[in-house]
Amino acid sequence: MRSKKVAIIGAGPSGLVTAKTLLHNFSHGAFVPVIFDTRHEVGGLWPNQAHGTPVRKAGAPGTLDPLMRTNLSRFTVSFSDFSWESALGDTDVPMFPQARQVGRYLAAYSERYIPQGVLRLGQRVIIAARSVDVEAESRWSVSWVKESVHETNLSSDEVFSEDFDFLVVASGYFARPCVSDIPGLGQFTGRVVHSSNLEKGNGSPVEHGSSSPSRGNVAVIGGSMSGVEAASALALSESSSMFNSALRSQDRVRQAVYHVYSRPFWSLPTYLPNETAKDNISFLPLDLAMYDLGRRPPGTIEYALGLIPEDKAARTNEYFNALLGTEYEKFGHMNGDNTGQKSTLRPPWVAIGNDYPEFVRSGAIKPTMGRATSVHPEPDTGLASIKIETANGQYMILENVSSIVLATGFTPFESLSFLPADVLATLEYSTEDPFLPLILDKGGTFRSEIPDLGFVGFYRGPYWGIMEMQARFLGEAWTGQIGDNWKTEGQRENLRVLRHVDSEIHRGQFPMGDYVGLMESFSADLGVTRTELSNGDSRSGPVVPARYLHRVNAVENVEVQQTLKSLQAISNHSDGAAQAAAALAIFRALHGSWKFTRSAVATGVIETFGNAVFHPRYPSDPKYDREYFCEEQLKPTFVKGGPIAKRAAQSVFRLSEAGTSSATRIEIWTVDPQGNTKSGPNFCLKLTPFYRKKKDGEYLAGEYVIYAESIRLADAIDLAERTVSERNEYTFHFKGVSIASWESISHGTGTTEGKIFAEDRCGPRSRTVYER
Repeated sequence: MRSKKVAIIGAGPSGLVTAKTLLHNFSHGAFVPVIFDTRHEVGGLWPNQAHGTPVRKAGAPGTLDPLMRTNLSRFTVSFSDFSWESALGDTDVPMFPQARQVGRYLAAYSERYIPQGVLRLGQRVIIAARSVDVEAESRWSVSWVKESVHETNLSSDEVFSEDFDFLVVASGYFARPCVSDIPGLGQFTGRVVHSSNLEKGNGSPVEHGSSSPSRGNVAVIGGSMSGVEAASALALSESSSMFNSALRSQDRVRQAVYHVYSRPFWSLPTYLPNETAKDNISFLPLDLAMYDLGRRPPGTIEYALGLIPEDKAARTNEYFNALLGTEYEKFGHMNGDNTGQKSTLRPPWVAIGNDYPEFVRSGAIKPTMGRATSVHPEPDTGLASIKIETANGQYMILENVSSIVLATGFTPFESLSFLPADVLATLEYSTEDPFLPLILDKGGTFRSEIPDLGFVGFYRGPYWGIMEMQARFLGEAWTGQIGDNWKTEGQRENLRVLRHVDSEIHRGQFPMGDYVGLMESFSADLGVTRTELSNGDSRSGPVVPARYLHRVNAVENVEVQQTLKSLQAISNHSDGAAQAAAALAIFRALHGSWKFTRSAVATGVIETFGNAVFHPRYPSDPKYDREYFCEEQLKPTFVKGGPIAKRAAQSVFRLSEAGTSSATRIEIWTVDPQGNTKSGPNFCLKLTPFYRKKKDGEYLAGEYVIYAESIRLADAIDLAERTVSERNEYTFHFKGVSIASWESISHGTGTTEGKIFAEDRCGPRSRTVYER
């Protein structure tokens, strides 16, 4: 039988996994895939620095900020048959990899599975024409031009063409940033930038290639993921400039970050609490917690696609409330107060951001639910005011705005520009709805009237596991191993209904957002058996690609087992994994202001009281990922003759996000009066087991305690030789994902003879209690 030639448009994750699947999951020579991509490197939006820094042409699509971290764990952002350990050559991969590491993963995946002859990089497809002759040997004629690497011209004039049996659209859903048409925006002379062009990783969030932003206020327009990321990045930049010893200026006016969003949303932290046993608690990356099969009702897991009824929306909001806690809800649930609308009955949208709620609590981010109706520039100052229609129909004005960040998402239409008009008509193409530009069968993979055309990853918010399933399904269908399973008229009709309903009330954030249901649906159609994570219990644990194997050979099985071993360590809450997750959860929750009282342990007499504030800033040492500058301001003591001011204590808290080991830890560094870290004494926190709280013999819902002890960094290298016992003991009282209160007990100095938790000769000296 003649090999079938397949043109794949796009060398991002969806294009690469399609080519790999067709080459390796089916009989040798069944398919001959060819990948076209405008870029000169694989990876799509994920920056690939394995072969040097890619050249970005004028007008060409950009890549993600290399230092930005994924908002889902590495177990979800991966393919079943390639482990992160193999990609990075590291035994301790970050739980939430940086974008540049994802680019390295994709480059390594391509090098492992895809021959160089398959890749046609720097080739821009301009048209794909489909033959209507049913007797034609090849159905698609693909035409392309070559893109120059260094020149700014779009392409060469010569057009190349080749015939193919099948065509796969893997060109990505995020083709072009969507720019809002707000009256007056075009006349504004200040900085206007789309959120995709902000460098949000570990430096000042300015537009790629631009200078630092001016010192007026900043307005972020748009909610959901990108709005929360942009607002948080700008607030962190401002906090860093205020509390960095090299930049700090006492007389500087603080910049306000306004965030205008149009509908309610929850801001979720990256780690969520998970009850592991009767009295224990642990933390899991949010995707491993939320996509647990045990959360679905008994029986067959169905794929949910369509309108979201009010009762389901209410249950989802109740789930978030119970999981996150009422304290967190005050600042992590942006529900548009005083709108007169029952926001808890609307489909909840989510954003993922560790710092956003605390920036809202502190006032660094000023959120408003509404819509920007007009921009009013001030030519003399370069500033502008923005008129906002709030959710309750009132109006407000944002003053002295020097920069506007448009977190308004993307449009997918350019990714379909090479398809002919008659094909687009059959696909029910519409430019009116960027959420649903096409009406497709089988989880966005097919249209049965055009069986030689496939789609992989072409939906809003695609998951890597779904991309892999879609590629497998295409291969099965094109080799005749699937009957009529790819004709799903019911799914078509649900998508048509979603196009015509009020998106504010009945439509979810991601029309195809049922990841668990879609993975299970594809699994059933493909005959894939889900791998058990624990003996005899296949209906538990998270849905991740590595659990859904499809014709895996011995080499690939090694990769699968490596990933599953790491996943089981997380799921079984091994010591290193539990410590790493808890350290990240504690560090996030320390952000903000605390009132404290300090008393002598022996007498209970209060010695002093004051405020402690954890200011987030960019790490002052590149070895770390997150950092706080902590100021502990003591209240003055009143004596005869007036108050005596007490000097503020300062310290720096640092966190390095290693993978699943205890190398992820919180470190505490002392600083001098100018805010510079000293060479010592410096400590790290050693966490001990943590438990759910009880009252009258009953466990309190969502309440638990985490204990820790500080040890010197020098002693942490070799605990067997530890001789210094100066330390603090910490107790963190959690409600949901928030620390309700915490305390530390300071011990004296003595010799412990190498025992980590040995009693000090001097005993405990003081006890400090911190509360919001």
